[in-house]
Amino acid sequence: MRRFSQVSASTLTTMHCGGRIASMFEPETKEQLRELITEFDNFIMLGGGSNVIFEDALISKPVIRLGKAFEFVTRNRDEVLCGAALPTSKLLHYCEEHGLSGLEFLAWIPGTVGGALFMNAGTAERGIMDAVIDIEVMDKGGTRCIPKSDLPYGYRTGGFRPDTVIIAARFALKSVPKDQVSADIEAFKEKKRNQPGGYNCGSVFKNPPLSSAGLLIEQAGLKGYTIGGASVSQAHANFIINDGTASTSDILDLIRTIKHEVRKKFGIELIEEVRIIG
Repeated sequence: MRRFSQVSASTLTTMHCGGRIASMFEPETKEQLRELITEFDNFIMLGGGSNVIFEDALISKPVIRLGKAFEFVTRNRDEVLCGAALPTSKLLHYCEEHGLSGLEFLAWIPGTVGGALFMNAGTAERGIMDAVIDIEVMDKGGTRCIPKSDLPYGYRTGGFRPDTVIIAARFALKSVPKDQVSADIEAFKEKKRNQPGGYNCGSVFKNPPLSSAGLLIEQAGLKGYTIGGASVSQAHANFIINDGTASTSDILDLIRTIKHEVRKKFGIELIEEVRIIG
């Protein structure tokens, strides 16, 4: 098990901001993970850092990030089993190589499988949980396998308790010609080709019912609005871009401003999709 101290939070997230993390652990076995979960009453579970922002202060809670041993992927006919630390891009590549359809919508969604499951990443129409058979998890009570039917998943939530660590997942997919999977992946990539680049955390806010967070922010006149090194993207208003100098305080001030202006103009309360940890 690898152990780190005084880690810069900006190196662990796609938003590239935040203070320092007092201690971080990377277990390589279930036994090591169980030791950590048993030892700590409160901890932060981190995946690929694509939907997380750490505050500027010192983060005293221990951070756990699964090691390389949890990056496996195997198949049994149309079922795929993969570890929670596997990047979503690698899972999608595996499906493409083996002609397995059902997860093409993950194209250009960053992060790890565990993080994607925890927030039910996907599109407005379909999330990764829709393709799940069951999920192996661990908490202080031990390790168990949860069928999808036992999880209250929904839009941008996998339905997991905060103290639950996702270890692995099994997916039900469909065998089709490889060219078809490749074409479907390209179609999803094309839809997202104009999404902003640079330092960002993806969509900052959940879409309200029957509406679009990005459209509301744009109609509130906030495209390009800047606080410090953080600005509302000109390409997609539901993205906040860090120009490389933004503090988490800049980003949180911008989030508060966006929520205030949308509430004032439309009477709609935007809810953050990004996790803010401090």
